[in-house]
Amino acid sequence: MTTQRLNVTLPDDVSKLLKTKKNKSEYLAEAVREKAINDRKKEVMEKAMKIKPYYETDDDLKTLNSLDSQDFVD
Repeated sequence: MTTQRLNVTLPDDVSKLLKTKKNKSEYLAEAVREKAINDRKKEVMEKAMKIKPYYETDDDLKTLNSLDSQDFVD
Protein backbone atom coordinates (compact mmCIF):
# COMPACT_ATOMS: atom_id res chain seq x y z
CA MET A 1 0.00 0.00 0.00
CA THR A 2 1.38 3.39 -0.89
CA THR A 3 1.40 6.09 1.74
CA GLN A 4 1.34 9.84 1.80
CA ARG A 5 2.78 12.16 4.39
CA LEU A 6 0.32 14.77 5.68
CA ASN A 7 0.57 17.72 7.98
CA VAL A 8 -2.55 18.05 10.12
CA THR A 9 -3.60 20.27 12.97
CA LEU A 10 -5.42 18.63 15.88
CA PRO A 11 -7.09 19.94 19.01
CA ASP A 12 -4.99 19.57 22.17
CA ASP A 13 -7.17 16.82 23.65
CA VAL A 14 -6.86 14.71 20.49
CA SER A 15 -3.12 15.36 20.30
CA LYS A 16 -2.66 14.21 23.90
CA LEU A 17 -4.63 11.05 23.26
CA LEU A 18 -2.66 10.35 20.10
CA LYS A 19 0.64 10.70 21.95
CA THR A 20 -0.28 7.58 23.95
CA LYS A 21 -0.56 5.44 20.80
CA LYS A 22 2.42 3.43 19.59
CA ASN A 23 1.59 3.60 15.86
CA LYS A 24 -0.08 6.96 15.38
CA SER A 25 -0.46 6.61 11.61
CA GLU A 26 -2.20 3.25 11.90
CA TYR A 27 -4.45 4.56 14.67
CA LEU A 28 -5.47 7.59 12.62
CA ALA A 29 -5.99 5.55 9.45
CA GLU A 30 -8.32 3.17 11.29
CA ALA A 31 -10.22 6.06 12.88
CA VAL A 32 -10.70 7.80 9.53
CA ARG A 33 -11.90 4.58 7.88
CA GLU A 34 -14.40 3.95 10.69
CA LYS A 35 -15.64 7.55 10.48
CA ALA A 36 -16.10 7.23 6.71
CA ILE A 37 -18.09 4.00 7.15
CA ASN A 38 -20.28 5.59 9.83
CA ASP A 39 -20.86 8.67 7.67
CA ARG A 40 -21.92 6.45 4.76
CA LYS A 41 -24.30 4.47 6.98
CA LYS A 42 -25.83 7.72 8.23
CA GLU A 43 -26.24 8.96 4.66
CA VAL A 44 -27.96 5.73 3.61
CA MET A 45 -30.29 5.85 6.63
CA GLU A 46 -31.22 9.47 5.91
CA LYS A 47 -32.06 8.57 2.31
CA ALA A 48 -34.06 5.54 3.47
CA MET A 49 -36.06 7.71 5.87
CA LYS A 50 -36.86 10.11 3.03
CA ILE A 51 -38.36 7.35 0.87
CA LYS A 52 -40.06 5.49 3.74
CA PRO A 53 -43.38 7.38 3.31
CA TYR A 54 -43.57 6.15 -0.29
CA TYR A 55 -43.17 2.54 0.82
CA GLU A 56 -45.95 2.99 3.36
CA THR A 57 -48.43 4.58 0.93
CA ASP A 58 -47.65 3.16 -2.52
CA ASP A 59 -49.43 -0.17 -3.19
CA ASP A 60 -46.80 -1.44 -5.64
CA LEU A 61 -44.02 -0.73 -3.17
CA LYS A 62 -46.00 -2.37 -0.35
CA THR A 63 -46.28 -5.51 -2.48
CA LEU A 64 -42.57 -5.40 -3.29
CA ASN A 65 -41.76 -4.96 0.38
CA SER A 66 -43.92 -7.92 1.41
CA LEU A 67 -42.29 -10.11 -1.27
CA ASP A 68 -38.87 -8.97 -0.11
CA SER A 69 -39.63 -10.03 3.45
CA GLN A 70 -40.62 -13.58 2.47
CA ASP A 71 -38.08 -16.36 2.44
CA PHE A 72 -37.59 -17.51 -1.16
CA VAL A 73 -34.34 -19.37 -0.50
CA ASP A 74 -34.48 -23.16 -0.63
